[in-house]
Amino acid sequence: MGPPRYAGPLGMMRSLGRLGVPVFGLSHRSRSAASVSRYSAGKVDVGCDGRPWEDESRTMLELEAAARRLGHGTILVAGSDEWAVFVAQHSAELARSFRFPRVSSAMVEQLAAKDGLYRLATRHGLPTPRIVFPANRAQAAIEAARLDYPVMLKPIHSRPDVLEKAVVEDADQLLAAYQRLEESPDEPNVMFQEYVPGRDQDVWIFNGYFDADSECLAAFTGVKVRQHPARMGIASLGELRQNNEVIEATCDFLRAVGYQGIVDIGYRFDARDGRYKVLDINPRLGGAFRMFVDDRGLDVARAMYLDLTGEQVPAAVVTDGRRWINESADLVSAWHYRRLEGLSFGGWLGSLRSVREGATWARDDPLPFFLTMAALARETAGAKWRRTRRRVRSAIARTIALRAKPGESAA
Repeated sequence: MGPPRYAGPLGMMRSLGRLGVPVFGLSHRSRSAASVSRYSAGKVDVGCDGRPWEDESRTMLELEAAARRLGHGTILVAGSDEWAVFVAQHSAELARSFRFPRVSSAMVEQLAAKDGLYRLATRHGLPTPRIVFPANRAQAAIEAARLDYPVMLKPIHSRPDVLEKAVVEDADQLLAAYQRLEESPDEPNVMFQEYVPGRDQDVWIFNGYFDADSECLAAFTGVKVRQHPARMGIASLGELRQNNEVIEATCDFLRAVGYQGIVDIGYRFDARDGRYKVLDINPRLGGAFRMFVDDRGLDVARAMYLDLTGEQVPAAVVTDGRRWINESADLVSAWHYRRLEGLSFGGWLGSLRSVREGATWARDDPLPFFLTMAALARETAGAKWRRTRRRVRSAIARTIALRAKPGESAA
């Protein structure tokens, strides 16, 4: 389950669909890459456009109807933080009809929210950047004068419609960004996080699956080669690279807190003190999980499926170097890196040599790629038209202002 912009559901359909497992997605008002995949077994009408929080009672009734349609024991997979929280909160009722890893709602809420994660990680000795959670604008102004810059602003609680982040260099920029990102005066949902300097390749991702005893049955790590938005976003190009230090620290932490299920975690290596610092923990399937595939096709989705159906999960056999690309995101990010770092066309092509899989392109399932590229073209053309219209309006306004004489109205 997840919004149509997420790459995870399509990856899940392909990974399990190629094993002959039928995978169903949620219905959405707009077409999604997952919905047009040849490996989509169909859709279920659950939630308001896939959002469980709009009407929880109705969502539960729709899930019960889906269970009757799909069969008792259907595996339930959360593809967003909101769904992970919803499933955990209603786990007792849902367990009557579905199979899924059981995690307490308190645990999921702590991990999904940056303030809860910060406190949990600090309590268990997992390094994390320094974070401040301002309660309002007045406190934000006070903290702005105390912080060391640069600072990153991001949402405390992730939302599908709250995607913006900002890196600021001084107090004035911080307060301006805070007012732009603030959701409401009483509940701003904005945090200030120490910005750890470094390259994109210093950002590491951990993907794993933990069984009912919190033992890790599959563990993978990799680095972000490029990000979207540039230098602070999702992986647009990533590379599988096993990092035993990150794997051991993560497994120790999640075993200590009693975590179960799939997890997607972001770290950044801090060269100043030589430590890997946790940035976020997503208690769910990650959008880039197909970056992490072993030599025999095992990924975290397959590990979960095998475990929940009573089959043995084979030990992962991993060869470093496998690259995965989110095609639409990387086309945009490559343009930004061209301006920021001078990335050439040849350099971009060279970075694609080790790509083994795309988020949307697959030779045996091409339609999601073409749907995604068409959507990117529409969005790009629309954005260009809006920019042109703003420039024209601004030029007209300046012309009128120049022609207006002192004391006369320029209306």
